[in-house]
Amino acid sequence: MVKLRLTHVLVIGAMLVAPVFVLADEVIDGRALQLRQEFKLKQQAIQQEAKQNREVLMQEFKAKRETFKTDAQKRVDALKKKVGEERAKRIEQFFNQMVRKFENAIDRLNNLADRIESRLTKTEAAGNDVSKQRDLLKVARDKITAVETALGDAKTQFGATALSENPRTAFQKVKELVKGVAQKAKDAHRALVDVMNSIKGLRLGDKGTTTPSR
Repeated sequence: MVKLRLTHVLVIGAMLVAPVFVLADEVIDGRALQLRQEFKLKQQAIQQEAKQNREVLMQEFKAKRETFKTDAQKRVDALKKKVGEERAKRIEQFFNQMVRKFENAIDRLNNLADRIESRLTKTEAAGNDVSKQRDLLKVARDKITAVETALGDAKTQFGATALSENPRTAFQKVKELVKGVAQKAKDAHRALVDVMNSIKGLRLGDKGTTTPSR
């Protein structure tokens, strides 16, 4: 009889305690969900701020590009006094061709970075953790910005060529800067490839594993 009562008490105790554990689990799960949501909102805010900063920077670079184009005749007029009009025009044309080449490369790099970011957003929505990939993408975008900045330095040096007492020596410095621009462009492209490689194996909804197209 005593054993039967003891069993009865234990059963009743278990029935009373069980809801407490269930409630505790629900509280823990609810808190974990809240923390994940808060973290997600913070990440979205950071990403939005970074996007706005990039847009401002791109507008500044675009304005500088236009200014360089409109100042072309001024550079030719200044340089022709030292090397002659025909040679001044050839030098200006040669440098402008290089500038257009690099500006087009920068635009392609930015477009690729945007496509990768779009893919990361979709992949993240499918339930993947892409924080590592976003960090790599930020590194790549910083390298793209470095290309644009280096090209701006080369343009500034080129503009100073016409004012130099020795245009030939000054232009040689421009060529060295251009080599640096080319290397930075390669570094930026390599960084984007690193991001694309890191995406391999991540699930994208029901479409399976994909990587951004080049």
